[in-house]
Amino acid sequence: YNQVMHHLIFYVFLLITLVTTSSFSPQFTPQSSPHHSTGILHSLSTALMLQSPDSKTQNKVKRLILIRHGRTFMNEYLATPGSQWGDANFTDVFDGAKYHLYRDSPLSQKGREQAQELKAYFSDTIKGQNIIRDIELIVASPLTRALQTVELGVLPHFYDEGNESTSVPILALPLASERVYLISDHGSSTSNLAESFPWVDFSSEFRDDKEWWFTVKSEVKQENPNEGCDDTSSAHCMHLDDYVEWRPNKDRQKYACFGEPDDAFEQRMAALFEWLDKQEQSVICLVCHWGVLKWLVDEEFNNCQVQDVDFDKVRSKVLKSLS
Repeated sequence: YNQVMHHLIFYVFLLITLVTTSSFSPQFTPQSSPHHSTGILHSLSTALMLQSPDSKTQNKVKRLILIRHGRTFMNEYLATPGSQWGDANFTDVFDGAKYHLYRDSPLSQKGREQAQELKAYFSDTIKGQNIIRDIELIVASPLTRALQTVELGVLPHFYDEGNESTSVPILALPLASERVYLISDHGSSTSNLAESFPWVDFSSEFRDDKEWWFTVKSEVKQENPNEGCDDTSSAHCMHLDDYVEWRPNKDRQKYACFGEPDDAFEQRMAALFEWLDKQEQSVICLVCHWGVLKWLVDEEFNNCQVQDVDFDKVRSKVLKSLS
């Protein structure tokens, strides 16, 4: 009798194990590439609907630590009466020393102070300490203001001076750069950025040292519609004869560069979401911009504001916008 009961228990345990193991399904991975804008929104929508949120993290909740950069010289210029977005005679055309304050606009003194306060938040508060403890990957827009915010506010918690290395990867991602509204949203070459921020990976998501932000080509469009507009690892470009000015322009406004049209920005943000969704890390810190954050979570961020967001919230928002 004892021997029969022993075998019965063994086979019941084996049956339970087999049933439990078979309940796990293969993880679905979206196949559309961020390098191709055609059909990316449809592909992303399909991927999101087929994918089970829990399967991405295998019972570990995926989170984004969202941070907007600190205040810049351009932020301060745009807060000046007569120089605000849409004002008559508005311009972002500058000469001499001012040009270097506003193109790829760096943090102002106030912005640097805000980034220092961000550093203190992560070291002096329980919530901040817990966030730092959980971060597995830091992703930053390659615009200087975002990189400086990482340098002053986030990097000190991860940098090992003895080994001159960081405890988690820090990656520059062109997809996370701000929508090109003004000259402040034109970036710098990766070779120059790498000299200023040697602890950042500028190779993984950049194909070369060319312009990685949205551009408009002035040459006449050839028979091949893509000629002169090579795909990059970030945004795409368009030809001059396809560009339609969408910014305020009826009251003598003058701009230093072309603005990134809504459809181009939407495609890039869809590619950004897809990129984030594919990452294996459960907690990703993303340091970026007002327009990017507004697209991801439909909220307006102040300079150096931090939000700890469940990735499912972002997925729900994206699904809603695509429906």
